[in-house]
Amino acid sequence: MKQRIEDRRPAITPQLALRVAMLGGFAFVLFAIVFFRLWFLQVLSGDAYVSQARENRVRKIKIEAPRGNIVDRNGDVLVATRIAAVVQIIPSQLPEAELKVAEDYRKALSAAERTRLSAEARLRAFDQRLKQKDRKATRRERRDRRALDRTASKAPPVALPPMPAGTEPRRLFRRLGRVLLMSPRAIHKRVMEGVAEASYRNVTLKTDVPRGQFNYLRENRERFPGVEVEKLFLRNYPHKDLAAQLFGTVNEVGPEQLKLKRYRGVAQGTRVGQSGLEQEYDRYLRGTDGFTRVVVNALGSRDDTRRVSRRDPIQGQQLKLSLDLGLQEAADSAIRRGIGAAHANGNPAKAGAYVAMNPRNGEIYALGSYPSFDANDLAKPISQARYDELTSQANGAPLFNRAIAATYPTGSIFKPITAIASLESGTVTPTQTINDDGKFKLGPQTFQNARGASYGALQMARALTVSSDVFFYTLGAWANARGPIIQRWARRLGLDRRTGIDVPGEFGGLVPDRKWRDAGFEKYLRCTKREHVTPQTTPALFKCGGIERPWSGGDNVNLAVGQGDLQATPLQMATVYSSLANGGTVPRPHLGAAIEDGHGKVIQEIRKPARRHVRINQRYLDVVMQGLLGATTDPKGTSSDVFKGFPLKVYGKTGTAERPGQADQSWYAAYVPHPTRPIVVVVTIEKGGFGAESAAPAARLILSKWFDVGDREFKVGTSQTR
Repeated sequence: MKQRIEDRRPAITPQLALRVAMLGGFAFVLFAIVFFRLWFLQVLSGDAYVSQARENRVRKIKIEAPRGNIVDRNGDVLVATRIAAVVQIIPSQLPEAELKVAEDYRKALSAAERTRLSAEARLRAFDQRLKQKDRKATRRERRDRRALDRTASKAPPVALPPMPAGTEPRRLFRRLGRVLLMSPRAIHKRVMEGVAEASYRNVTLKTDVPRGQFNYLRENRERFPGVEVEKLFLRNYPHKDLAAQLFGTVNEVGPEQLKLKRYRGVAQGTRVGQSGLEQEYDRYLRGTDGFTRVVVNALGSRDDTRRVSRRDPIQGQQLKLSLDLGLQEAADSAIRRGIGAAHANGNPAKAGAYVAMNPRNGEIYALGSYPSFDANDLAKPISQARYDELTSQANGAPLFNRAIAATYPTGSIFKPITAIASLESGTVTPTQTINDDGKFKLGPQTFQNARGASYGALQMARALTVSSDVFFYTLGAWANARGPIIQRWARRLGLDRRTGIDVPGEFGGLVPDRKWRDAGFEKYLRCTKREHVTPQTTPALFKCGGIERPWSGGDNVNLAVGQGDLQATPLQMATVYSSLANGGTVPRPHLGAAIEDGHGKVIQEIRKPARRHVRINQRYLDVVMQGLLGATTDPKGTSSDVFKGFPLKVYGKTGTAERPGQADQSWYAAYVPHPTRPIVVVVTIEKGGFGAESAAPAARLILSKWFDVGDREFKVGTSQTR
């Protein structure tokens, strides 16, 4: 029998026991944490997670709010809203190579536009230089000017880049093109232009898509990645080109705009006003978006049979303007007929602008720029070619609002400013006589009246009536010895600054003085030294441009009759004449009159208080107004033929502005002090000739419509004075 071997195990040491205890405790803690977490998720937070899981099955789809209408002072609709089906591409879902090509295209377009703007500035300096030297251009200078004019009129063309290597965009564009009846190249071009304009914004490929195409794309979303098919509200302009430059455009809010206080709380992708009245009154017109909550399955597909909830959008409020539709239509017709009258007198007019406003409170009754365009074109995305047409100088730049943004020398309608400045400063008295023999000499230069006219002994009122240049040349020379007298009064009455009209894009103009010109001349000299070119040569002009000489007495003489470097907009001149009509109160022009609800009930009136009051001696003001009244009633008045038989008193002034390298510009400013319907009208026609030939008859037609005194055919002929 074998002997049993005893099984012996070593005893557990205290150290080992401690380790086992620590490991067991650690495992217990881990299990406790897991258990507690499960208990927390299922017991304490179970309801919340169940709710989130349910909400994950529900998607919130935004419903865009229609923008409010824009109506005139009588409630006639100027801008409305319509529904249109659109197909868009989301830039963020495009391949990186496609976005890189679009960015390069954007940089090329920007460089081309900078080239055009530079040529435009050099062209202005070139023309000004020739005028200052008072000589004809040489053959080489004419050739250089033509080259500058070609470059300034249109930006150099930028070739559309080809689609990048790879088949993904090509396949998508080909499939999409078959549905939309567009070529892949046309889609690629639209994408390039859209992304180059704003990379954050969806690119609209086609608007007003037929129902069949719309439904097919919505039902086959998976075959068109990055393509969005929606119904959007588009702006509709029933009067097409009427006041088209005023209303502006609507598009998605940009990243930089979202940082602004005025867009606080606006969601990305919201469409807001980007220019014009749409931008100025966006917070009223925008409205409140609604939404629909729908159920989706695990794949994210929408189940249209199950709707959870819906909140309807709220349309934006209605904007009522001070604009009068009937007067706006009459003014548009008047400017066209004024251009026709200019053509009959041999002047190549093709553009102009007008302003009609209430001098007491600044309400704008009519404001327009010619040529215009169909505003419905900008309600939808346009091609680069179409945009070039709207901005091309060869076409008259229809997109450009000449009434508030174009600055010109004003000619003789500036003379009332010179008159007030001279009287208030004591440079001349109302009864002081100046002899006009038809010529005014200043050093080696000789200035003359229009067409060599002479008027003999004149006092202030009579000088305004016949528009004597020699009389005001004399005042300009006298004022120059006393300092910037004319400049100070021009600025007080509304020039050299924006009027504050509630339409973005206004220009401030320029009232030249010694400080401005001398500073510009010093800058010019520094440039010529830096570029190693001789001052007052063609190479210096091309490299430095700018101001080639310091201030002289002749600059003030030219300013006194609204010439030289003076730059003012039609709206500014309307403000000046309103200030004179008010006895020195400078109004703030505005188009907005009230915010209304959808039923036309006024919610908020829009009031723009006068900017300031300028103290003018009533005696001096009466002298100026007497001269303006004589211009329309005296047989020798510059516009007496035009206003012959008009039943109301008209205080008017013709203006003929010389512009280097162009035909004379026609101006007319008028004021009618009616007790209940006072009005100031300013009309200008580029290359229209003498003020009495085209601008004054157009102003007469506008006033005839406003006071309902019947129409009158233009008197086509020549004028003896400016």
